[in-house]
Amino acid sequence: MSNTKKIVISLENISFSYGENFELKDISLYVEEGTFFGIIGPNGSGKTTLLSLIMKFLKPASGKIMINGNDIKHMSHKKIAQNIAYIAQDFNPSYDYTVEEIVEMGGIAHSKNFFDTEVDESKLINALNTVNLVEYRKRPFSTLSGGQQRRVLIARAIYQNTPIIIADELINHLDIGQSVKVMDYLKSLTKMGKTVLGTFHDITIAAKYCDIIALMKDGEITKVGTPKEIINKDILEKIYDINLKIIHSPDVEYPIIVI
Repeated sequence: MSNTKKIVISLENISFSYGENFELKDISLYVEEGTFFGIIGPNGSGKTTLLSLIMKFLKPASGKIMINGNDIKHMSHKKIAQNIAYIAQDFNPSYDYTVEEIVEMGGIAHSKNFFDTEVDESKLINALNTVNLVEYRKRPFSTLSGGQQRRVLIARAIYQNTPIIIADELINHLDIGQSVKVMDYLKSLTKMGKTVLGTFHDITIAAKYCDIIALMKDGEITKVGTPKEIINKDILEKIYDINLKIIHSPDVEYPIIVI
C-alpha cells in the first residue's frame, strides 16, 4: 500500500474478548484516506466486533485505535459521529419514519441536541439525488424494498457529512441487482474523497469493489492486501475450508471465485 495517503483509521495491537467464547487477538491494521477497504471472513470471525470497537461501542482489552490522528479514548461518541457515519447491517426503526426523516437523522451528529437539528434542504436533496431516491422522500421507510432501504441509509451517511463511512454487511439478504446498485453508490463515495470501510460475505463482490481487503478468521487478521493478493486459491481454501477455483478473465480486472 502507498504511504503517501493520510491514514484515517489505525488499530495497534487490539485485543478483545467475550469471556471464554470469543477473542480478538492482537489486531493491527490501517486504512488510508479515499480507500474502499473491505473485511471478509467466515461467520463468527470477528468482523462486526472489530467495527464496534472502532465506533467505541465496545472497549478493547488492550491496544490503541486512532481516528484521523485522535485516540478514541479521548473522543466522545458525538465526536466520533462527526468523523464516521456508521451503517449497521440491521436498521429497524420503532417508528415509521419517512425517507427524508431517516436521512435528516444524519444531521444530529453536528447539532447541539436532537431538537436543535435544522434541516438543510440542499444537502438533503443532494444526498437523495446521489442514491436516486429523491422521488421517494415522502414515502414511509418501511414501504421500500431492502435495497432501497440500504440506499436511504447511504443517503443518511452522506447527509451526516463525515470523511469516513463504515458499513457492516450492507448487502446482506439483497439480490444481485440490488447488491450491485448499493456497492456502486458506496464506490462512488470514494471517488468523492470519502473513505469506506465495510464487511462482506460475498468475496467476489468485495474483490470487484474494494481497493484493499483484510481477511479474518477466528478473531485474527490473517492477511491484508489488494484483491489480487487476497483472492488466492490456497489462502481462501484454508480460511473457508472448501475447494474452489480462481478465474482471472481478461474481461474483468478482479479475480472470480468458482465453487
